[in-house]
Amino acid sequence: MKASATCRRTGDVPKGYAGEARESRANAGISPGFLRPSPSGMSQHVSFGRYRFEPANGRLWADQRELKLTRKAAAVLGLLVERAGQPVTKQELFASVWSNTVVSDDALTTCIQELRKALGDDAKQPRYIETRHRYGYCFVADLEQSAPARAPEPVMSPTMPAIAVLPFMDMSPDRDQDYFCEGLAEELIDALTHVDGLRVAARSSSFQFRQDGVDLREVGRVLGVESVVEGSVRRAGDQLRVTVQLIDVATGYHKWSQRFERKFGDVFAIQDEIAASVAKTVRGGAALSQREQRGLRRPHTTAEPYEYYLRGRQSLHRMRQTDLEQSRRMFEGAIELDADYAPAWAGLATVHALLFEWWGSKDEDLHRADRASQIAMELAPDLADAHVARGFALSLHRRYDEAQVHFELAARINPHLFDAYYYYGRAAFAHGEIERSVELFSKAAEVRQEDFQSPIFQGQSLQMLGRTDEAAAANREGIARSERIVALNPLDGRALAVGSLALFEEGHRERALEWSRRAVELYPDDMSALLNCACLKLRSGLQDEALDILERVFGRGWGKRDWVEHDPDYDCVREHPRFKAAFEKLK
Repeated sequence: MKASATCRRTGDVPKGYAGEARESRANAGISPGFLRPSPSGMSQHVSFGRYRFEPANGRLWADQRELKLTRKAAAVLGLLVERAGQPVTKQELFASVWSNTVVSDDALTTCIQELRKALGDDAKQPRYIETRHRYGYCFVADLEQSAPARAPEPVMSPTMPAIAVLPFMDMSPDRDQDYFCEGLAEELIDALTHVDGLRVAARSSSFQFRQDGVDLREVGRVLGVESVVEGSVRRAGDQLRVTVQLIDVATGYHKWSQRFERKFGDVFAIQDEIAASVAKTVRGGAALSQREQRGLRRPHTTAEPYEYYLRGRQSLHRMRQTDLEQSRRMFEGAIELDADYAPAWAGLATVHALLFEWWGSKDEDLHRADRASQIAMELAPDLADAHVARGFALSLHRRYDEAQVHFELAARINPHLFDAYYYYGRAAFAHGEIERSVELFSKAAEVRQEDFQSPIFQGQSLQMLGRTDEAAAANREGIARSERIVALNPLDGRALAVGSLALFEEGHRERALEWSRRAVELYPDDMSALLNCACLKLRSGLQDEALDILERVFGRGWGKRDWVEHDPDYDCVREHPRFKAAFEKLK
């Protein structure tokens, strides 16, 4: 496929930066590993007016839109909210937010101004943050606290060591390297999945802990890991400083740490060295096999296409149509600059495959997924992601036997790659190979022990095979995992939507309906939320309401026809004229 020539570079790729870097955690008066815990009395989130604040991760929301805060401003808001109705002195704020670091009053004033701007507040007539002259500040709005939501304890392997990689902190002068900070952490996650005998927490879970000052012991408890990788990035022009540390969550002490000061073009060498050092340390110094060493080394390109690639990956995970289109533009931009960079082709193929499967089933998307995945595979036949993308594209063509070859090759290259088993399992189910889908969803659930979808789909397949006790156990595991995800991120529409069906199956009808309602309210045009809502209504006997939704969704061409053909939730309406008419619109 010829990449688009209309991809603009202006504004997409960062320009040079100037100015002094802010201090890293290591020099900011915070002991390594012993970071300020979340207030013990705080709930999962607090609401005031149209705003909602999540103290654990410092995220502020206006209705359904996130308002980006700097880490220090979020920490200031966290303390003010914790002490709502009580004046907080400047000295207390400095001690909490800038521990053991000497800063002027301007630093605090800047944070207060940032918060007032985000909240639309007025210093003269404050609704939220009131200035106490020569004393400090007071949060004056009434708070509505959610019920304390302590994430259920994860059920993990008792013998396999486990690790989480947190998003790196952006210490760059303009704080606009978030895509690179996330990308560096995600590349490290991907590399570490190649290591045998090591469980790596998924991005979707570990990236919930973005906030500076997060309690690593809580991270370890929630994610079921013994070690955490965290770090910081400072980029100014072509100069790059990466500080990284591997921390034991039980003791807070460093197992390994390193600072790299290189040119940006050396980023791949930095990544390779970090991955190898972390893997060896966690494994107690044991040598890595040749397969593992190959897996730790990421495919290389030059700086500019790599920036496009990382921006593409950042948008890809949001799984909304506008974000997928953004990912497409970024991957195309990377390919324009380096047409031999296989990861960008694999990413582009995945984007088009997702657009085809979830948004309209356009022939153009299917063709482009096919072409891009073929190029990715030809450029890098040893890249597992390329084979997953190829298998995904072929399964959408219903060329299941060919898709199987590539999914199995991906799993052979990286036996711990979740996507290989998950997408293979979906393809097997869509092909009517229900027993094989059980095995594949089971393996997917094993290699990514945070994933809620695999055990829920496994339970559905087991139920279809009449293995009711096993189905119930898998479904309960899916519920537990969904609850952990929703506790970490109450706005995860996929967890709410899929989890609602599992809750209904377990007999929790009212809670199931609540989760489904929340998913649709949050994402009213999301196919997953709508179809799972329709399935829930079918199970509840509300056929007309379900058919209203299905006509709306299928009428847009949204839906995976071969999946719907085998999904037992639709059995009760397969002969209904309205369903038949809507189903005929799917490709």
